[in-house]
Amino acid sequence: MRRPGRALLLAAFLLAALPAALALRTPDPALRYSLEGAAPAPLWSAPDPASGVVASLPAGTRGLLVTGRQAQGASGDLWEVLPAGGDEHPLWIEAARLSTGEADSGVPPLQCAGTEPFWGLRLAGTQARMSRPGLRDRDLRTGPRRPATGSPGVFVQILSGPARSVGQVAVVRRSEGCSDGMSDLLAPYEAVVTSPSGEVLSGCCWRAGG
Repeated sequence: MRRPGRALLLAAFLLAALPAALALRTPDPALRYSLEGAAPAPLWSAPDPASGVVASLPAGTRGLLVTGRQAQGASGDLWEVLPAGGDEHPLWIEAARLSTGEADSGVPPLQCAGTEPFWGLRLAGTQARMSRPGLRDRDLRTGPRRPATGSPGVFVQILSGPARSVGQVAVVRRSEGCSDGMSDLLAPYEAVVTSPSGEVLSGCCWRAGG
């Protein structure tokens, strides 16, 4: 059985050791948020208010989930939210309208992706799916998320492939944001993945929706 490489564990350690920026840029997908203010909040389908309002949240809305992705709007930061609790397409809202609430009790599904080479990994429950352009998607099994001692924003998760092959994903919370280098969006997590085939990939993760 192929075991997770020590290089990945070292990479996770190095990621965790990097200093974080003081300013909060990305919201925490492990928390639920409340809507501030007495007026409804407009929602956009894209991180650009010029794209047009597609829905709104009533004043007093509580328990909102966020993907953790952030974009810079003309009048301030925009955050991606899941208005119905995670089962629908995410929408965008002005970050200034949200305040933090209680911790979410569940283990959030994650969507991870990277560029050069392009790859995607969705983690949900005990299942994962690895995607690469031009290749068939690979379904994997996952182990439990194991947080780092004293650092709940850092965790690793085993990925099990066919013929007892084993990989691993190491994820680090980045309050200042993780960039894929090709878009203006920032994600809340940075990740290093060792696939069951042994390939090492780096990228960003956020709470999955839809």
